[in-house]
Amino acid sequence: MSVQALTPTRTSPYAQELTGSWIRRMTAHYGLPAQDLLRGILAGPRRVRVTGTPRSGLELFLNAPARAELTRFTRMPLAQLNRLLPSLATHELLWDDEVTGAAWRVPRQAWVSACPACTTRACSPGLVVLVYPGAAGHVCRRHQRWLLAHANKPAGIPLQTLPEILAAHRRHTALVRTQPGASNAMILAAAMVWSWQVRGWRLETIWQDRAHRLTAVTRCTPAAVVPHALLSYPETVAIARLLVDGRWQQRLRETVAGAGIPSAAGVFFQEVGRRINRPWLADWLTAYSRTSPPRALQDDPLRQWLHELTTADGAGGTAGWTVPPSTLRPAEFIERAGLLTPGRALTVFEEAAAASLIGGWEPAAAHVSLRER
Repeated sequence: MSVQALTPTRTSPYAQELTGSWIRRMTAHYGLPAQDLLRGILAGPRRVRVTGTPRSGLELFLNAPARAELTRFTRMPLAQLNRLLPSLATHELLWDDEVTGAAWRVPRQAWVSACPACTTRACSPGLVVLVYPGAAGHVCRRHQRWLLAHANKPAGIPLQTLPEILAAHRRHTALVRTQPGASNAMILAAAMVWSWQVRGWRLETIWQDRAHRLTAVTRCTPAAVVPHALLSYPETVAIARLLVDGRWQQRLRETVAGAGIPSAAGVFFQEVGRRINRPWLADWLTAYSRTSPPRALQDDPLRQWLHELTTADGAGGTAGWTVPPSTLRPAEFIERAGLLTPGRALTVFEEAAAASLIGGWEPAAAHVSLRER
């Protein structure tokens, strides 16, 4: 099949879409399997080499000659495609520019199925737009849905009965828009909340109530929704906003200098409790810290941050934040389930997987360093 035999596509990529998702959606226009369509698009003067299949990986990576053929076929400038398709870049396995190379691989970032109501015109029946949510694109506020990861059908959690999630997302979006260190702050905040969650804070009534409302809309048991990022999302956003507050950073520096890290941690706990309307939280966490073994205190993400904050040069903002590997919120759902529901992890994982709860946006990153790169 030659590229000349195919007319240019009228299927435009959706913002932040996976390149592989866009190719799959083109198949509806041409009536071809994705692999055949791809080879037709890439046909040119060079030899074509395609590794992997749409079954083995959702994302499609292209080398420079392949990107040139794609722009020639679609008649869309490469700059425009780069803006719309975040992964339109060379994979490390596609170093050979003597051939037109493409590779189907697993996406390198968290992805979700886009809001179906927003993308109705962008896709044919039975096809789903898969997108990278980025820092705060995991909620469609217009249609009040938390977007989940499912490759074959739209998946999401309706948020009409969870107004605190929508309110937190508005604050999260504003944080991302105004604070360069917002992503780092969310990672660190998630680590802090996770460290409290595994200590027993998950038994608190505010999360129990939220878990029951999640159970009603997902039709899962509370155990299957408790490990999901949505459960602790409002608290994570509230803590992230506190972490980037310059006035609070200065107050904590002064408290550490005058009374030490334990006192600063107590001040931090009190403010967090005030912001999430849980004034008892400071006493509970302080009491837990007193009874924790030295290793637990050493790995505490808050104490680590306070130490770095007070030893950083000047008002070093977020440039030097790090999270101990042992305190990161695990990226894999089954790891979180294992720590929150010992002995039931596999059962909980299977139930959550059936409801598409195991993938999608996560506040934690794969790396443990939060240093700006």
